[in-house]
Amino acid sequence: MDSALKAFWKIGYHVVSMGDLVRETGVSRAGIYSDFNGKEDLFHACLDRYQETVVTPAFAPVEAEGADIDSIETYLNNLLTRFEKSGGFGVGCLVGNTLTQIPEDAVETRQKLRAHCDRLTAGFHKVLTHESDDHGLLTPAEIGELARYTMISVQGIWSYSRLTEDVAELRAASDMLIRVLKSQLRGAPR
Repeated sequence: MDSALKAFWKIGYHVVSMGDLVRETGVSRAGIYSDFNGKEDLFHACLDRYQETVVTPAFAPVEAEGADIDSIETYLNNLLTRFEKSGGFGVGCLVGNTLTQIPEDAVETRQKLRAHCDRLTAGFHKVLTHESDDHGLLTPAEIGELARYTMISVQGIWSYSRLTEDVAELRAASDMLIRVLKSQLRGAPR
């Protein structure tokens, strides 16, 4: 499962072939089909595994009880540090990478990708609500919009990590996002 996950993440859902999966996993085509109904079924299992092994630990600061904007900053910094340690040119986010490839008729896959985006949005929403309760500058609707904006911004940063090896570019985008959030929620200068 982990080898298949890495293949989908690195190569891309639509580009990876069953031959690639056989080579990357060391499992025969018949072995893959004995456990999964095909590439899409295996990919869905890998998306679930990605949530469990990558997203849950990485997103823990945001989903922690009492999380605040500093928790979002910690989450971003942790991922940027991982990018830096890998020598640049990140693999991006499996979900973000797949969002650009998925056809409209892949309903179940789209639902799984939506669930990921909804999870991030909900985590950011909780943090932003907590911050807003302390400062009271935003309406619930504005908090919802800001949470969605934060999720889209984060997905964009990780997508861009596939294009650049310069962590400073990614840090600048991350820092700008945090400044925007603080300005919106705390009334801090932009």
